[in-house]
Amino acid sequence: MVLVPLGIGYFALEIGRTAKQDAGMGTMTPGFSFGLGYILMWAVFQLIAVPFVLKAGKFWQVELFFELVCLTLTIAGAILFWLRLKGGLRDDITVRGKAAWGRVKSREGMVILALWAVFAASLLFQVLQAYRLAYADGDDAYYIPISTAANLGGGMYAIDSYTGAPTTLDMRHGLAPFPIWVSFIAAKCGVNAAVAAHSLMPLVLIPVTYVLYLEIGRLLCRDVVIGKERKEWVKQETLLPVFMIFVSLLQIYGNYSIYPASTFLLTRTRQGKAALGNVILPFFLLLLYEIAEEVKKQGKAGIQNVLWLMAAMMAGCLCSTMAGFLCGMLVTLTAFLLFILYRRPHVLWQGLLGCVPGIVYALMYLNLK
Repeated sequence: MVLVPLGIGYFALEIGRTAKQDAGMGTMTPGFSFGLGYILMWAVFQLIAVPFVLKAGKFWQVELFFELVCLTLTIAGAILFWLRLKGGLRDDITVRGKAAWGRVKSREGMVILALWAVFAASLLFQVLQAYRLAYADGDDAYYIPISTAANLGGGMYAIDSYTGAPTTLDMRHGLAPFPIWVSFIAAKCGVNAAVAAHSLMPLVLIPVTYVLYLEIGRLLCRDVVIGKERKEWVKQETLLPVFMIFVSLLQIYGNYSIYPASTFLLTRTRQGKAALGNVILPFFLLLLYEIAEEVKKQGKAGIQNVLWLMAAMMAGCLCSTMAGFLCGMLVTLTAFLLFILYRRPHVLWQGLLGCVPGIVYALMYLNLK
């Protein structure tokens, strides 16, 4: 849940690396690599799991194929990272580390370090509480038995979660087999699916969410100006931890009902709806921002961002059958606004291309229901 997404994300970034990113102006950051790795991992799982679910296949088949693909991509990413280290990345990391340590010794650096410490403490508090406390959730009566039945019995969506009796496939949930991914994690960790869902998922998915918000914060806090005369510029190093602290506070105190994303993040992390609201949608916002910058500069989005848009759409469909509609609406609206703003027709068909996986799964749902 950590090394595999990092390897997959780094492999994808290295394959699609451009000259602009070589110059240090792109999205080649560990945080973006981690978030992209999760998106690609879930997209691959959706591609592998859905056909087996529809054909009444067995869980071990999904487990085998998914594990082979993930390990292959992770090993490839590790090899590329090792080659980059030998090619000069190690020296670059050393120089940046020394520069960061030099800034820490200054007064401003101590303030920034203190702010990051406050955020780290709030994140640790959330992770520990999510692990330590148990939350009553009626949806567990449906999703956890699906994961447990796949892990122990080998069948996928073959029994009624409430009675244990054999049943036909529920297309609404069968096309979004996030509980089967939970079952895969449980199988690899050697624990019961309920333990994996309630205890292991928060330890990783909560930090993944904050990693994506960190990448969004890098964009939002870039070139921020204070003062009416636009003469005083606030450095990103100072604003970024403040931004993350406010995001953390919004999450901690966001449980004002059962519906907000904050509630799903901290108390229902194990569910596909939580992954959609807290991982998939923030990644869409991050990616659409990058696409908007590309349209502004070169008139159209880069091909790799369009591919990642399709992967994010597919990963969203893993989490919920409604993701095809919700994410598609977000992408379409953004593409239309970019067209109005920059008069670039390419962005329209590129946005439509990014929505293709969601359209396909929506049509499958309507035809197979």
